[in-house]
Amino acid sequence: MSRRALLGLLALSLLAACGPKGSYQNVGPEAFYQAAAQGALIVDVRTPMEFAQGHVPGAVNLPVEEVSRWAKDLPKDRPVYLYCRSGNRSRQAAEHLARQGYRNLYNLEGGILAIERAGYPLVR
Repeated sequence: MSRRALLGLLALSLLAACGPKGSYQNVGPEAFYQAAAQGALIVDVRTPMEFAQGHVPGAVNLPVEEVSRWAKDLPKDRPVYLYCRSGNRSRQAAEHLARQGYRNLYNLEGGILAIERAGYPLVR
């Protein structure tokens, strides 16, 4: 094998190794609340203080700042729905979990702000 071909194969294998292992999908408030009603695991990645101010019914609070600690405890065999205030922190958590091999991940696009605009209930 030529040196050039070997370098090409090495580059491809490095890209494959560094690429995402899992994936996530963005969803809107309607799909998010349908999943919640069907018993999906709903994770609020905001701070505990934000969570206490209002959260999705049935959500668990796992702050994104601690994602490397709690990621291993999430089930990989069922869908996990993530949200935050605007969708940015939950996207970060989804990307981290995807790199850990999670595949059934859903990020609430627009976060809790989108939920409030759509008129869905929150626990306060």
